[in-house]
Amino acid sequence: MNKYTINNVFERNFPYPIWKIEVDCMNNQLAIECRDPDSTLPIFYVLDFKGNILLEQFQSESREWTLEDIQGDYLILKRFGEYSPIQAGIQVIHIPTKSTVFTYMEYVIKEVFNKVIQAYHRSIPSGLFFYIDIVTGEVSNTPYFETSFPVRDIRYPIPFQGTVPSFLNQISFIDQIWLQPYKDLFLWSYHTQTANQYDLSLTLSSRNELFDTKVIIEEMDKLIPQPYFTVKDHIFFLSSNKMKISSYLV
Repeated sequence: MNKYTINNVFERNFPYPIWKIEVDCMNNQLAIECRDPDSTLPIFYVLDFKGNILLEQFQSESREWTLEDIQGDYLILKRFGEYSPIQAGIQVIHIPTKSTVFTYMEYVIKEVFNKVIQAYHRSIPSGLFFYIDIVTGEVSNTPYFETSFPVRDIRYPIPFQGTVPSFLNQISFIDQIWLQPYKDLFLWSYHTQTANQYDLSLTLSSRNELFDTKVIIEEMDKLIPQPYFTVKDHIFFLSSNKMKISSYLV
């Protein structure tokens, strides 16, 4: 019996299209921003990698707030302007209690480090940075510890440019095929066409042998330009209408 199989971990549907996804690799969490097409207000969700909902339908009071990052129990939001992608405004939400830790309308995010936000003041010339503690909201001119970026282990498949292995010759894929090394194996993703619709499939193989194939997304009206992303060993797919996330493990 083949021990290498592609297994579904969870599927989660959302009421509105997904605009943004941020990943907390350290704590195995996804932060998701959806937008109500009518009101254009952002609605935020947080899931763990098992599909459990940690924050559900948390709606912002203003459409200018958008997702910037997630660290542990804290959701980090920033404001964007009507005519500019950057506007002063930083807000941090405590996920378990849905409470606002702080809202600063005078600062603009420059970087998000572990436990601290580097920002500049909208009224002060560039070059002077402030450091905002994510947990407490305390603001300082200097960081009280050495700043470092959060762990990022997010990977994407790349278009395959070589000769397709013989075990894939019978697959009538269209457009292109993507390849990604996965542990000691390989993931292949590709579209197939039936009439005027497309399916997206995932195949698992060694260098010489095909182990498993699953159709992940069916009956799409158009091709997906980026089939999936991986975080550690988890494989995440976004549906063609951007209203569902599914996760797989091998």
